[in-house]
Amino acid sequence: MNPQRARCLIALTLLLGPALSQAEPNRRLLKLAAGDEANAWGMVVKANAPSVLLLSLSSELATVAVLEGSVVLGGEVGQAGDALVTPLESRKIELLQFDARQLAATLPPEWMADARAPLDAIAARQSRKRYWGLLEPVNVNASAPVSPAVEAVRSSYLNSVAIAVLRREAGGNPQQLAQLTASRFAAAMAQRDAVTVAALIDPKPFTDTGATADAWLAARQRFAVKLAGDATLTSAMATQPTAVANDQTAFDAGGYRIRLVPRDRALFVMSVEAL
Repeated sequence: MNPQRARCLIALTLLLGPALSQAEPNRRLLKLAAGDEANAWGMVVKANAPSVLLLSLSSELATVAVLEGSVVLGGEVGQAGDALVTPLESRKIELLQFDARQLAATLPPEWMADARAPLDAIAARQSRKRYWGLLEPVNVNASAPVSPAVEAVRSSYLNSVAIAVLRREAGGNPQQLAQLTASRFAAAMAQRDAVTVAALIDPKPFTDTGATADAWLAARQRFAVKLAGDATLTSAMATQPTAVANDQTAFDAGGYRIRLVPRDRALFVMSVEAL
């Protein structure tokens, strides 16, 4: 075997397994025509040919698995069987291959009409390559890069669209992440966008109650609806937040101070106080 020809084989299974539906926000099955583009969690994917893709998001990584066709992401080209993996705080893209048989076992039944044939073809090719030593497995699950228990908790507050997009836009720059988070929160408040407001509110007061993820997320959403319904506050938040001197997690907007708190490489709004 020529070791330079070997490629890594990663898993793309998810914590919730086959019970997932197409509405699951952390995983999307897409069909694109040649030339079509899709934007997910701050990633722009373009199809070079008719393509079937599985996009997945974890607490640390965003992944585009190419089931069929050919796509471009950040200058990297992925073909059927390839997984384009990128950290949320980086523009770096790693080209690996996903384990087709493991992935097929986790897909919901409603996806199999589009996914079964391409996954079977990929699995057959991978079986031959593994036999000849051209593929080698690695102990990486791109959809759950940390232990399942930790990933389940972190994903409950890190895997919203708002947080994922902010992390990608900031590109690992703490100051930029802080400014973007404060600005996005203020804009969401001004627009009375309670969904985005909820995603940006510090999860700790809610997770500390010991409630299930569904219960604390619902409680945070109810709080966000009430917050975004405050006419005085929403009017004040129409002002672009400005950074407070010598405090990287405080921003002033319309007579209020927005305070941020870090949680697992993301920033959340801890409080909004009248000045």
